[in-house]
Amino acid sequence: MADAPNCSDSRTDRSGSGDDVDRRLVEGVSTHAIFMLDADGTIATWPAPATALYGHEAAAVRGRHVRLLVADDEDGAEPDSLPAEFFAEPQTDPTEFEHWHRRADGSVFWGTLTLSPLRDDAFRGYAAVCRDTTAKKEYERMLERQNDRLKEFTDILAHDLRNPLNLIEGSLTLYEDTGDETHLDRIDETTDRMARLVEDLLRVARQGDVVTDPEPTDIGDVADAAWRDLNVDATLRYEDVRPVSGDSDRLRELFVNLFQNAVDHGGDDVTVQVGPLDTGFFLGDNGPGIPADRREEVFDHGFTTREGGHGYGLSVVRTIVNAHGWDIVATDAPGGGARFEVTGIDLLG
Repeated sequence: MADAPNCSDSRTDRSGSGDDVDRRLVEGVSTHAIFMLDADGTIATWPAPATALYGHEAAAVRGRHVRLLVADDEDGAEPDSLPAEFFAEPQTDPTEFEHWHRRADGSVFWGTLTLSPLRDDAFRGYAAVCRDTTAKKEYERMLERQNDRLKEFTDILAHDLRNPLNLIEGSLTLYEDTGDETHLDRIDETTDRMARLVEDLLRVARQGDVVTDPEPTDIGDVADAAWRDLNVDATLRYEDVRPVSGDSDRLRELFVNLFQNAVDHGGDDVTVQVGPLDTGFFLGDNGPGIPADRREEVFDHGFTTREGGHGYGLSVVRTIVNAHGWDIVATDAPGGGARFEVTGIDLLG
């Protein structure tokens, strides 16, 4: 009689070890955690998927209040994300809370926590389901930023194109009344100005896309190329800046606009300096500088202090910086003049 097959070996061949199964199960649900709370919000059960999501072992969280998992307001979380009074009385319906949650390693994620009351003959507590919805939250924020930019552009168009259109209409009426062709010249100048305005707005829009394929970029090479594009008699002094990961074409546009701003306000004899910072680089000049009460608004679309300027050069700069995920501020240069500091960069080399 043939030996009976080894059933346990057969099961192992098909499914792998029990540890492997547990590992695959945890990995498959690492964006969700399901656990139980007592009536007062104390964590009663803590299965493996909860450990996978939060990093806490069961012994560290069982018997502690669920607010342990919720990040405090210093992390930018909105208040009342999980109010203490929620547990004062038994709830009758599932309730959903969105808030920042903190993992055992201190990192945070945007979590959607649903608490559903458990009842049989009496109220038993809550089934808690938490989902990591960080990607969804970031997508919503991206849409909000896009909507804000769209509104900003439409506001600019409504404001900055209305005046030229009124001027064209008035000049055309004067030409029809008088036959004086100087009114046609004014119309021609106005349409040229409108065309430049539209082109400036398009530049802002094009430069605003998030940089998704950055490459190692030498700041010195980019600054030199931008300076050649400008073709002015001013002086550029460069102190070595470590390479960055970025879009060289857009960074060239950034420097062109910053250099042009320095020349526009400081004249052809201005001296411009580019140098390193701990997490970025700066560009300063020895021109007239920026008043302290105007430094926040110099990056706003349409802001200008120069007659005939459209106020989009520094707006383009801020848009390019933000597209890289960096920050920029305007401040004083040590010897007087304006200084722009670009920070938040993971420098290479």
